Amino acid sequence: MSPDGSRSMEEAIAAGRAQYVAQNYRQALDLFTDAIKLCPCEVEKKKRKRGDSVGQGFDENAQENQAATELPTLECDNRLHLQALSYRAGTFEKIPNLRRAQADARRMMDIAPCSPERLDKARNPLKPKFSKVDPLGSFASLSWMSKARLPGELVRMIFGRLELSTLCEQLWRSLIFTGASAPRKALSFNAMRKLLSHSLNDIRELVIDDAYKFGLDQRKFNAVLSAGTKLERLELTSPCEALDLTRVPGRLTHLRLGGFHRFYRPNYAGRDTFVYFLLTVASTLESLSLAGIPRQWLTDMAMPIMTNLRHLRLIGDEEQPWSLSVVHLLRNTPQLEQLYLDDVSVDCRPPDEEPFDNCCVPNLKSLTIIDRRSRLLDRDDGFWIGNINEATIEAYKHLVALSLGKKLKALQLRYTWECTSRGQAQNDIFSHMYREDAHAYENLEVLRLSKLAISPRIARRLFELPIRAGKLRSFDIVFPLPTLVEAQGQSSADHLQKYQWLEGAESIRCIGLYDFSFKSYINAWDHPLVKFLQKFPCLEELKLASTVARDYEFLLIVEDVLASVKLKTIYASQLTGSSFDKIRRLARKLGVTFVWERKATEWPVNVTDN
Repeated sequence: MSPDGSRSMEEAIAAGRAQYVAQNYRQALDLFTDAIKLCPCEVEKKKRKRGDSVGQGFDENAQENQAATELPTLECDNRLHLQALSYRAGTFEKIPNLRRAQADARRMMDIAPCSPERLDKARNPLKPKFSKVDPLGSFASLSWMSKARLPGELVRMIFGRLELSTLCEQLWRSLIFTGASAPRKALSFNAMRKLLSHSLNDIRELVIDDAYKFGLDQRKFNAVLSAGTKLERLELTSPCEALDLTRVPGRLTHLRLGGFHRFYRPNYAGRDTFVYFLLTVASTLESLSLAGIPRQWLTDMAMPIMTNLRHLRLIGDEEQPWSLSVVHLLRNTPQLEQLYLDDVSVDCRPPDEEPFDNCCVPNLKSLTIIDRRSRLLDRDDGFWIGNINEATIEAYKHLVALSLGKKLKALQLRYTWECTSRGQAQNDIFSHMYREDAHAYENLEVLRLSKLAISPRIARRLFELPIRAGKLRSFDIVFPLPTLVEAQGQSSADHLQKYQWLEGAESIRCIGLYDFSFKSYINAWDHPLVKFLQKFPCLEELKLASTVARDYEFLLIVEDVLASVKLKTIYASQLTGSSFDKIRRLARKLGVTFVWERKATEWPVNVTDN
């Protein structure tokens, strides 16, 4: 044995680890305890305790003075002591003896307050991170501290050792000017320079919701680029002038631009600043959101190749009637995972007259299509408009059938069409999925339709497989519009009756019901909608909206649903006045969260990884 006893501690710990691997937990506990007793701080504590006990032997009031004689905890910098305590706590969890495991975790907090390992054990002693080869070999370290809830005194100790300039430098690297944080008036150039200097001219994020109000001109933007050589996130909307990228941020991964297309100049001999901006940063982008598409992307198919892009969001403009080639778009984004198209005219014309490849983006998990102009399909406004709409619909059909539906996990469609429309079968967006080789969206998790009324038979063919597999958690039903000759609520009741195959699905957490119309029922439990919703055991969230039901009918339906269906959240945005107050009071009484605002389209969509 060496004088400091460290060798014996190592031997005891190694022997305890061997016993742990052999699942001899009692023997492992004894060996870890022996290792702890050999630590010099434990030996010193025994000496102090022995001396104090001898001195108190003749004290008649020893019990009364016990609190005064308690020994303060000694900090120990011996890593073997901390290691033995950590291993013993993990072994106590295996027995299990959680009280002793927690006691060892608290002991680790006392003897080594600055150790990341003791923080991990003290925060969650029930999850020891043992490896297969060496079950007691390693624990989470500094990477865990970024997510941990550290004790207040430790936080003050850590930040107390940092200089104020260092703290400000980290804080000002993210400049977010949205909502209340946006300046009330335009910033001067000197104010902008001073703002950037707080981060030591090393900003990583810049978000400006209204660049016009902010006063972001080319001179200030050049200052931002000079201070943002390591810029990772840039979001600018409504600029006051065309902004040229004079310096390339080599680490830019997240880009959102809005209104830059307004500065396009036809027949201009120089370079287009918007196109050059996107072309320069295309190689590093992982997320791109554009409100207004570059003219050259639409007319010349001059979209750059973005090999790392995973999320793409495009929002069209009324002043841009040209179509975007879906084939060219998908070819230039081979790693695309989420695609969002909002009022964008698209077509599937191939650049080389090649057939459409529905497997060109094998990683696509989420598709969102919003087309508020689809209602123009029934109008006879001329041959030209009809051709544009037909090309767009054909492109939609190809998009929803990418990889034959096998890889898609989220499908959000705001596209007006009804399964009962006569002579409109060519506008069915799912027509390419009726082929025998389609996979019927077997991995789908989120389905939002909003305006697309499909037949229950087709819905069963397309979406029953992910429901029975326990994957589809959000499902929407859009009811066909009632006819003038039918009894009140008859078509909605018949449509809902055909969804019996959906009843009882345990995976469904959220249901959206749109454009329904039911007659009034004296008893809530007789209502077909209430009986339908009661058959979902795990239902948590319900979205209700109808342009057909009258206000009083809609109020009664919401009341019946709240009183008879167990929910956590309900969305009903069309309630106003006294109806709104009545439903809000009822929901509060029943413990249900009532949301009056319409649920926004989710972006990016939260889907599970493979």
